[in-house]
Amino acid sequence: MAICRFSPQSDVFVTLEENGVLECAACRLNNRGVFSTPIRAEMVTHLKKHLAAGHKVPSEAIEELAHAPKW
Repeated sequence: MAICRFSPQSDVFVTLEENGVLECAACRLNNRGVFSTPIRAEMVTHLKKHLAAGHKVPSEAIEELAHAPKW
């Protein structure tokens, strides 16, 4: 399931995989590799690092990860 996708408003592509792991694909902070974590708070922190680097991250993605019930 996509949390957010690449678009004119988003420089990140974050998914929730079937195994419960969140992935930031083609991550600009990770040499276009993948950042993975099963912990929502860690992905929120990661997305905030993208924001600090000047990357576009939809606020809805951070809100969904920060406030969604545990999957």
